[in-house]
Amino acid sequence: MRGDSSWIARLSPAMCEEIDQALRAVEARGLDAAEFAAEDFPLPRTGDFLRRCRDEVERGRGFVLIRGLPAEQYDLARLRRIYWGIGTHLGVAVYQTGGAEILDISDKGQDVRQLGVKPHDTNAEQRPHSDPADLVALLCVRKAHSGGTSHIASSMAIYNEILATRPDQLACLRRGFRCDLRGDGGGPGVTPDPIPVFSEIEGVLSCVFNASTIKDAQRRTGEIVPAEEMAAVDHMVELARRDDIRLDMDFEPGDIQLLNNFTILHWRGAFTDHAEAERRRLLLRLWFSRPTARPVAPVMRSGYITGAEKGQPIPVRRRLRQAG
Repeated sequence: MRGDSSWIARLSPAMCEEIDQALRAVEARGLDAAEFAAEDFPLPRTGDFLRRCRDEVERGRGFVLIRGLPAEQYDLARLRRIYWGIGTHLGVAVYQTGGAEILDISDKGQDVRQLGVKPHDTNAEQRPHSDPADLVALLCVRKAHSGGTSHIASSMAIYNEILATRPDQLACLRRGFRCDLRGDGGGPGVTPDPIPVFSEIEGVLSCVFNASTIKDAQRRTGEIVPAEEMAAVDHMVELARRDDIRLDMDFEPGDIQLLNNFTILHWRGAFTDHAEAERRRLLLRLWFSRPTARPVAPVMRSGYITGAEKGQPIPVRRRLRQAG
């Protein structure tokens, strides 16, 4: 993949113009993000392009980087409308942490070492993980001053490596682990059941993995997981970071990274931000449900989703407001 740019899908100037026209149409009706559906944001040419990208993510290599959106031409409110509009052509958006529809990913000055802190609210390096949704999309609005490189790895390649070299570790990875809900789940604050890391349904292998939530669940409950099982978790992290498995990509403003959470792990490096608030690193995140695209065990599909809505589809609120 490092020598092959086919995973970068470029929006043409005509597609960008089509997106701009769709934006103006929803603005004329007074609609914000989450207040309109795909039919309200018509993309005759670009919609086919986006669906081809989604098909590649679901049935092909598992990831794509969509490049060419002129993010610098829009303020944040308009960019959120555009992003939501693009998302309506990719899948059904679901609620995220705290019921967010589009989540702002930025350094909020929190300490990643504290229990319940979400790493995306810090500038610290993350561990390889998958998000609790079928697909995840990240739109780069602004880059950090330095660092923050995006890393991805095929969880299918990791499975094959473990199968070839440490097959004894697969039993506990198939059985899975309880995961921390990072303060959003109520009760004991962890998933009631173990979430399998690997599971095969109808001959299709899928992966759900977050080393940090596995480790934090033990901190929260005091439950002791056997050392050999935690070694399997750490082995997955090591494999994901290995040079012959990991792919790095640096986001530019307007880039949209689309990933299949059941076949791709992702994380980001530590970063140093700009001093000026208006220049600080900002990504926008969407989660999508595509329940018919892949046979997945129900306990894996629900995963370690946090928040009261627990990954439920976001209803379109058709609220019309007076112009001006």
